[in-house]
Amino acid sequence: MSLPLSSAPAPAWLWKGDEPSVTSVFQPIVDLLRGEVIGHEVLSRGPGEFREPHVLFTQARLEGYTWELERACWTSALRCISTLPEAQRSAPFFFNVSPDVLSDPRFGDGSTEELLARYGLNPKNLVLEITEKAAFEDNALLQRLTRQCSALGFGIALDDFGAGHSGLVTLVNSAPQFIKLDQALVRDIHRHSYQQHLVKSLVSFAASVNATLIAEGVETWNELAVLLRLGIRHAQGYLVARPAPAPVLPSVEFEARRHEAMRALDFREDEDDETVGSIVIRRNCVERPVTPEELERLFQQKADVDHVAVLHGERLEALVLRRATATKGAALVAPLIVEDRMALTTLARLAMERAPEALYDPVVVTDAQKRFLGTVTMQQLIRRITELLERRTPA
Repeated sequence: MSLPLSSAPAPAWLWKGDEPSVTSVFQPIVDLLRGEVIGHEVLSRGPGEFREPHVLFTQARLEGYTWELERACWTSALRCISTLPEAQRSAPFFFNVSPDVLSDPRFGDGSTEELLARYGLNPKNLVLEITEKAAFEDNALLQRLTRQCSALGFGIALDDFGAGHSGLVTLVNSAPQFIKLDQALVRDIHRHSYQQHLVKSLVSFAASVNATLIAEGVETWNELAVLLRLGIRHAQGYLVARPAPAPVLPSVEFEARRHEAMRALDFREDEDDETVGSIVIRRNCVERPVTPEELERLFQQKADVDHVAVLHGERLEALVLRRATATKGAALVAPLIVEDRMALTTLARLAMERAPEALYDPVVVTDAQKRFLGTVTMQQLIRRITELLERRTPA
C-alpha cells in the first residue's frame, strides 16, 4: 500500500526553499579481480538529529514526505555528480529507490529525466537499487515498472537481498542486472558454513542469469577471503572504503592486500587446473613511440597478425587490434589483463563477462611484477579447456 502524499510544504529538515537539506556521500563498488571501481553507491545524510539514514527515512515515512525526501536526495547527489570530472561522471551511480517511490506516478511523469538532464546526466549513468527490505505487494506492477525503467536506460539492482521475506519473488519480477547481498549474509561468513553454502549457490545463480553479484558491508579480510573463495567478484563496505563526500578510490593499502589475497587464492578450483602461463605466447611487439602509420604498415605486411602489443620497456603501453575496416584502421583497446598464475577456468569466466564487442579480444598476460609476458587468444583458451575436459571425462 502506498503512503498518503503530503500536500503541505516540505519541512526545513528536507528542503530550505529550492535547496535540499540533505547531503550526499559516495561509496565505491570494486571488482576484486581487477581492482577497478565499477560504480559508486550514493548515500544520503540528513541535517542534525536526522543525519543517520534510518532516522531520516523513518521520519519522512511517518510524516508522509517520502517523495519529497527522495527528490531532495536525488537533487543533492546529481548536483555533486555534475561537478565531477567527465571520466567520473560516466561511471554508474547506484541510487536506492523504495517501492513507494518507484510506484509513485510522479516518478514516471518525466520529471526524473528532466532532473537528470538539468545536471547533464541521463538514465544510463544510474542504477536503481530496489530495496528488498520493503515488500512490493503488486508483483505485476513491479515487473512493469522495472521494464519501463530499463527501457529508459536505467540499470536495475536488487538491494539488501536476503534481508526480507519476499526476496525470491522480487528477484524474479525485477530481473535485475545487479544483486546486492545484504550484509547479514556477509557478516562473519568465515565462521558459518550455512551462510557459505547459501552464497555459493547464489554465485552460481547470478552467473546463470548474467547478473553481477555484489557483497555489501564487507568489513574484514577474513570475510573477504571467504567471499573470494566462494566466487564473489564484487564488493562494497568499510574494508574497501568508507563513504566520502566525493567518489574515492580504495586506498593503496587495500589494493596491495587485495592483490595478495587474489594471489593466495590462486584461483584453482581443481588440482588438474592449468594456469594461464602454460598457454601464453609472446606475439608481435613494438616499442613506443610508434605511429599509426607504422602500425598500419605492420598489419599490411603480416596478414596473419591480428593484434600488436606496444611496450614501454617490460610494461604494456597499449594493445592494438587489426579490426580493419574501410574507415577505421587499427583499433586501440583497453584489454583484459591477468597474471600468469591465474587458472584457465577463472580466465574463461572473466573473459566471458566482457562486453559483447570485446568478447573475443586477446587477453594480456603479465607476471606478478606487471611485466608483459604475452597474450592468449580466445581460440587458444577454448581449445585448451576442451582438451582438459576431454582428459577428465572417463572413457
